[in-house]
Amino acid sequence: MKKLHNIIINYIIKTRNEGIVMNEIILNLGRNSKYIILFIIFFIGIYLLINLSLYVHHKFSHYNKEDHIVVDAFLHDQSQNYILIRKKDYKVLFISLGIEDLFHIEKSRIEIDLQVLQKIVERQVYRDFLERYQAWDREKAFHYAFQLKNQQKWFILTITSLQQGKYELVAFLDNTENKEREKNYQKQIEKANGESEYKSSFLSKMSHEIRTPMNGITGMLTLAKQTINKDTKEAHYIDQAEDISKYLLSLINEVLDMSRMEAGKLELEEKPFNIYALKTQLNNMFKENIEKKDVVFNIEYYDFDTKYFIGDELRIMQILINLVSNAAKFTEHGEIKVTFKQMYKAENEVHVMMRVHDTGKGMSNEFLSHIFRPFVQEGVDISRKYGGSGLGMAITDQLVKLMGGEIIVDSLVDKGSDFTVFLNLPIALEHENVKEIEEIQDVQYSFAGKHILLAEDNEINAEICVSVLESKGARIERVENGKEAVEAMKKNESNYDFILMDIQMPEMDGYEATKVIRQTNKEIPIFALSADAYLENKRYSKEIGMDGHFSKPIDFEKMEEELGKFYARRKK
Repeated sequence: MKKLHNIIINYIIKTRNEGIVMNEIILNLGRNSKYIILFIIFFIGIYLLINLSLYVHHKFSHYNKEDHIVVDAFLHDQSQNYILIRKKDYKVLFISLGIEDLFHIEKSRIEIDLQVLQKIVERQVYRDFLERYQAWDREKAFHYAFQLKNQQKWFILTITSLQQGKYELVAFLDNTENKEREKNYQKQIEKANGESEYKSSFLSKMSHEIRTPMNGITGMLTLAKQTINKDTKEAHYIDQAEDISKYLLSLINEVLDMSRMEAGKLELEEKPFNIYALKTQLNNMFKENIEKKDVVFNIEYYDFDTKYFIGDELRIMQILINLVSNAAKFTEHGEIKVTFKQMYKAENEVHVMMRVHDTGKGMSNEFLSHIFRPFVQEGVDISRKYGGSGLGMAITDQLVKLMGGEIIVDSLVDKGSDFTVFLNLPIALEHENVKEIEEIQDVQYSFAGKHILLAEDNEINAEICVSVLESKGARIERVENGKEAVEAMKKNESNYDFILMDIQMPEMDGYEATKVIRQTNKEIPIFALSADAYLENKRYSKEIGMDGHFSKPIDFEKMEEELGKFYARRKK
């Protein structure tokens, strides 16, 4: 019994001691729990890394060493949307994570069959891409823009050849935002172009409507001058009315020119001209009136070894007229000098300087900073005293730019101004009608004895034209529309020397009538009479079979001069 008791006592003591030890272990574990947790996390991380390595090894176990090198370059970059392809078998080596979100196609499907991507676009788009891709030389990156099928989303696909063509990297850039911005810009441009087109159309129609009565006014003034003595007050009044009419016409032309320049529709003519002929024209227009004010007017040429160039003589003259008339307006004493200088020659082109110098009132630096803005003048007093629309300098600047040139202005108040224009003008070669220009400069022509068919529906314009031409010795037969002109030609084909054909007429316009006449008669000269005075109008008149184009209001002296040149060329 005692022995049993001792055994029980010993067991209790042992159990107690073991409990103490266990308590101590638990207490120690509690004190070092953070280290244990870190140990567990580290162990789990090692375990996952080993498994990931085994997965990658298994995933790419069929790739060769070069494949691994290329793939490793992209494993750490998931920011781009691309597909890496091995070229020899079009095996997909790598796909960005974002591809699924872009095209809603599982990566596994793309890995199995790359051509599954063709479903994201229309069939015709894919065919076009394939054709371009097959023609790609792989020297530079291949770019192709496309829209997703049935979606308003746009992408730019870029394919880059890597490692001497062994791999191809296909990158996809979401271009939707830029495309929407581009479409918005395009709408704004179309709207602006539409407004500009409307303005140009409106001004063109207004030009025609204004020029037609202007032709009547100037024509009636011309007829009135023929019936009165030049020394009477009436003659003076008529001269004043003619000056006002010319100013009004120049204002109309300036507004239309500015409108067409803003719309980018003003065209330049390219044909041979004699640069020395500009001196004659400027002297005829300005010399007498300028020198009445006790101002010396000179025109000088320096260093030219050729005189024939290719360009728009009319528009170059317009530049010079604007500059010289501006100088004449503001110069009361001293001189106005126009200088032409050949600066240098490069192959078949000459750098030409044209300068207009005056000793007039000059301009302030403040005004010079915006002198070429439309409708701008230096001050209200200037506008009241000297007149003008404020368009001349703006048009001059635009014309110079249109010709690829440059204009520079230097001015000092009360000292004068220099306007210098630089242009590159091609040299007219011998075969470019140079001799013809020289030979027909001073050809004389007379209306006397000429039998002319006139097609004009406006009674006043017809009366003016008939009266002026008959006063010059011509015999006129007038019809009222194109249809009657065609009938008259059928009846008296050989009796007319030439036809003056208005463009806008009822029943049949002048263009249609010309086309019909040219079907049976290629020889009779036909000249357009039109309020549409631009280069494209003149070109179209030539294209449909007319031989020339006279703008309204009609300058009959200019008509006589142009007819002389026409018949001189025809004889050759």
